[in-house]
Formats: sequence, structure tokens, C-alpha cells
Amino acid sequence: MYKFPKKKMLGQDAVPTTSLADMMFLLLIFFIMTTTLTRVTGIVSDMPAGSKAQQPQSEKTPMISLHDNKITMNDKDMTREEMERTLKGMKLEQKSGNAKVVILATEGDVSYQDYYQTMAFIQNCGGIVAIESEEEGGTK
Repeated sequence: MYKFPKKKMLGQDAVPTTSLADMMFLLLIFFIMTTTLTRVTGIVSDMPAGSKAQQPQSEKTPMISLHDNKITMNDKDMTREEMERTLKGMKLEQKSGNAKVVILATEGDVSYQDYYQTMAFIQNCGGIVAIESEEEGGTK
């Protein structure tokens, strides 16, 4: 009877690498095709430092307050469209210095999108956004 030659056995430390290059190439193609490339955009904002000062009503800085899906501008409830018309009517791009400042405050539950849409609109109208934040202890 004919005896077949014994197959060469791989040693304990040998790793079969015959298809490794093919697999790496396929994985590379897969990850390139499934990756989404998006450009992250954002708004740079600085937190102003200082204390509150009393101003006459005619020189009062406009204040927009966002709270629980409502918009209040200078203590008047309004819709987003009314706020945008009011800001455009103020012609902030023609003013200079502190006259361009618009205070943005939030209370309660405000969505991230509403907050940054309002901030972006103030900047697009030529205004400078001053963010009112709560200090430690719960005071503004």
C-alpha cells in the first residue's frame, strides 16, 4: 500500500499569514466607505466679567431670555420671528461699542439648538452676545 507523505505541521509559534493582506485591504476599504466626514461648525463666545449697573430705560441693553420653549425680549413675550424682526430693526451692525451688546439668558429647560440658533442670529445681525450665567449659590 502507498503511503502518502505526511503534511508539514506548523509549529507552535507560526501564524498563517497568507490571507492577512487581503483581509486588511478589505477592512480598509470598508472603513473608508462607511465613514462620514462632516465639518464641525461652532460659535466662539466669551463670558464677560463685570458687575451689573443701573442704566436709564432709553440706554438699557436689550435682553433676550429663553425659557421653556418661550422667548422673552425686554420683558415682553414674543415668537422667534418677532424677535428676529426686532433685532433687525435695531440695526446693530451700524452701532459701535456697548450699543451692540445683547444679553442672552436662559431659565429652565432650553434646548441646545434654540440656544445656539438665537446666539447665531444675534451675531448675524451684528450684535455682540453677552451670556448671563448663574454663579455659585444660584444668583445671576
